[in-house]
Amino acid sequence: MNHQQRPKDSDQQIVHLERVLQTLREDENVEVLLGTTLSYLQGEFDWRLIWIGLYDRAGHRLFGKGGMTPNGDLSFLKQRFILNPGDLLEQVVIQLRPVVVPDLREENRAGEWRSWAQNFNIQGAILFPLRYKDRCYGVILLGTDEWGSSLSSAEKTQLTIVFGALATALYQIEKDWQRTLTKRPDESLIGLISQLRELRSLDQYLQTVVEHSHEFIEPTRTNVYWFERERRYFWRRVSNRQVAPGLGGLKRPASGITVQDLGGFYQALAKEQIVWIGESHSSLKSELTGRLMQQIRARSLLAAPIVLEGELLGFLAVEASEPRIWQEHEKNYLRGVGQLVALTVPLSEMEGRIQQTEIDRDLTAGIARAIYSDADWETTLKNTAAQLCGRLNCEYFLLLLYEEELDRYEIVCQNLPRHRRAVPSPLKALDLVDLRLLENGVETVAIENWEEDGRLGAWREVLTEAGVRSLLALSTRGKKSEDRSSRVQAEHSNLQSPIPNSHSIEGLLVVGHSATRNWSRSERELVQVVSQQLGLILHQWQQSSELDKYQQFYRGLKSGLAALETPLEPSPEQISMSSPGIFRDLPRQKLEYNFAQYVAQTVSCPLVAVITWNSHQEEALIVTVAANPVFALNPEAAIPVKTDFLIQQVVAAGGVVQHSMSELPLATKRWLRSPGIGEMMAVALRTAPEHEPMGILLVADAGGRRWSELSVNLLDQMASHLAWWRRYLAVQSVCSLQRSDLELLNWYKQRRFEEFYRIVGTGVKELGELSQSILQSGKEQKDALKSLRYQQVLRQIGNALGSIHLVLKQEQWRPQFGLDAVPVGAWLKRSLDRAAPLIKQLEILLEVNRETLVSLPPGKTLGVRGDSIKLDLVLWELLAAACRRSSVGGKIEVRYQIVAADLLELSVTDRGGFDPQLIAIFNGMSAPNILGDANFNQPMFQVLLSCQRAVRLMGGNLSMEILDRNLVVARLVLPLARAC
Repeated sequence: MNHQQRPKDSDQQIVHLERVLQTLREDENVEVLLGTTLSYLQGEFDWRLIWIGLYDRAGHRLFGKGGMTPNGDLSFLKQRFILNPGDLLEQVVIQLRPVVVPDLREENRAGEWRSWAQNFNIQGAILFPLRYKDRCYGVILLGTDEWGSSLSSAEKTQLTIVFGALATALYQIEKDWQRTLTKRPDESLIGLISQLRELRSLDQYLQTVVEHSHEFIEPTRTNVYWFERERRYFWRRVSNRQVAPGLGGLKRPASGITVQDLGGFYQALAKEQIVWIGESHSSLKSELTGRLMQQIRARSLLAAPIVLEGELLGFLAVEASEPRIWQEHEKNYLRGVGQLVALTVPLSEMEGRIQQTEIDRDLTAGIARAIYSDADWETTLKNTAAQLCGRLNCEYFLLLLYEEELDRYEIVCQNLPRHRRAVPSPLKALDLVDLRLLENGVETVAIENWEEDGRLGAWREVLTEAGVRSLLALSTRGKKSEDRSSRVQAEHSNLQSPIPNSHSIEGLLVVGHSATRNWSRSERELVQVVSQQLGLILHQWQQSSELDKYQQFYRGLKSGLAALETPLEPSPEQISMSSPGIFRDLPRQKLEYNFAQYVAQTVSCPLVAVITWNSHQEEALIVTVAANPVFALNPEAAIPVKTDFLIQQVVAAGGVVQHSMSELPLATKRWLRSPGIGEMMAVALRTAPEHEPMGILLVADAGGRRWSELSVNLLDQMASHLAWWRRYLAVQSVCSLQRSDLELLNWYKQRRFEEFYRIVGTGVKELGELSQSILQSGKEQKDALKSLRYQQVLRQIGNALGSIHLVLKQEQWRPQFGLDAVPVGAWLKRSLDRAAPLIKQLEILLEVNRETLVSLPPGKTLGVRGDSIKLDLVLWELLAAACRRSSVGGKIEVRYQIVAADLLELSVTDRGGFDPQLIAIFNGMSAPNILGDANFNQPMFQVLLSCQRAVRLMGGNLSMEILDRNLVVARLVLPLARAC
């Protein structure tokens, strides 16, 4: 369409363009901007059709704003054009690029414009988008009566500049219009602050705040709710509506909100969170939202907390009677107003706070004078309890002293209401989380309602029975005491003990109330000051005893380590001075890990590795403690003991070996691979010179670390201690295994010799009787039957001698277990026959039941795999133990059944008594206390342990349990043998 532009001087064109652009930049009226653009297009070009349409993003349509037609009819140029998918106009709006149409009359996508083009004979057309960045503000259509003409580059540039300036002006107008619609919280807050400066009372403050908030947010009503601490509810203090009594009926909102029913709402406000409830959205749970909205009689709510120094004073609430979506600027405004109210509260209550501070100062000063002057500590504590309860308007006062050895809290002093029983002393230990909370000693643990608060759960039952529902608890050790303890521990950090470090809590002060209530900041601060004063008394009580404990601990540590370092037996003096906790039965892996942690703390290095092996192992195991992941080693790495350079060098050396990472060969770096390691030192875990080392202790740090002489000496000494500890545990394990074997052998031989003695003794006696009978009857009158019986007894004695000979020859130090097929029926018969005298003596009722669904081939019997003689002894021991546990006339039930495809279970059930702790030990659920538990060393229990070990060596298992009605069941599980 290059011929459509009217011929003009180029200077004149630039002047006209500059004048249009200046108008587009400066004017803010849309009609003026569109008219200027239209006039420019009419004056500079010979278009037959010009149309300007503005885009409505919300309705996805174009509003016609006018233009030019050949016949002057502008009515259709003012129409609204709906944009449909695939339309030509929608393409321009979406793609934001000009579209050239050769013949608008034949364009199917032109919609209504096609018919208008036919009426006006418009052929060639171009559609320009009014674009600002990625946003479309409208479309301009230019048409001519010529087909397929195109714009020259100069024309295209000229139109692009004008249309771009028009789009920019439209964007600026839209932006200014949106700014006028947006509310300005900062301006409203500045106006509110200017008014608050002229007010003095808190109620005047709150009334002004309510009016400003109501005017800015425009809700149905605006209220300020104030928090009543002792009764724990919010009452409406100020409202923009004054409702006369008796009006409103059931639709009038409640004048107060109880915390008991709306705990989640209260918790959110206490955490300084704004609460909003609107259309289909809420910051609270749905159940809680329903109860809250029912109380305030509203459909929407926006509440901002009023918090002063962490203490909830109340909240500012705007309420709407219809569902509403709360905007972000409304939330920010209400939050700011709530904070502003919190700042004004201290000014209005200044005089009362000053008076209360003076009263608290006199109270604490009086307590301090009583502590330093009164020799009767009990009187001092009682007076302190009475004064503090009177000041706080509370009913309970408990001063607790922590007993570290017993891990409990002794009640030193308590003050309770007269109608309440005293709280039983001592109180048990707290959970770890509660303990850490109280150890900090910085903030008081305040519980407003114990039904909603899970803290101090270990004392909940005891104190609730005493009537306590809310309380304050704080450690009597202040921050200075904690710092002093930390310095003392740092000075002795080079010593390590198996005894835990001294507890950081000396005592606790607890004050409580029988009703739920909130504890103000001033009350918490007063309790904190009083607790530190009372802590001086408790500290003096414990100081002398702690000194004695420390001395005893150091003596025990010194003697215990000396005993471990010496392969000889300790002297009587060392034994008397040793602590019982020195020789604890720790698993070796846990010992190595704990020791590595101790080494890391003592030497102050980020990596400690304990590398160990046994004489029959070709690869070593590794246990590491890495304070930083960059120093971590692969615990599954293969470490060849005999060929590794570092291990062999450390084992051959007589002390600590130091290396840089660059000095090690590649084979060692394959398992000692960590990007953080630069320097290291290692020492062999060596005990006596004649003992072969079975490990090394390695510490590592980043490059540039220099190991001091103290660190080297400490590492050498600690490696020696660890080596002796490991050797002690290894020797203990071997001795324990040997003891079990010898106990099993002793039991087995004892029972075999008892059987041998019984057979031989009975046989000798019968032989004597037979010999006397034969001599008296004469040779010619010998009885042939007596001679036959005489020969049978001799064979029985011979068989017994042969059997015991095999025991003496083949089972000298360890029993031998055969795995033969033992018929269950014969096995039961032999054991029951052996136990028959004891059963008859105690008048025991014996029942034998068989429960099995397995059918056996004809001529075959059910059997188990094991050693026949030892199975007889085991079952006899179980029957004998059940008889001894049972009372005269009791009942014993023997039941056997197939429990799996290849297992048979035989159970012996009685109604005797059995210690549950011993059953736990027997089943491996608990570790025995060999030195302190007398029941564990009872012969009957030791016999059962030997039976259990014998059964397990035959591939079975023996366990015991207590069922309902105190039924004791011994379950013997054995592998089945093929049908025999």
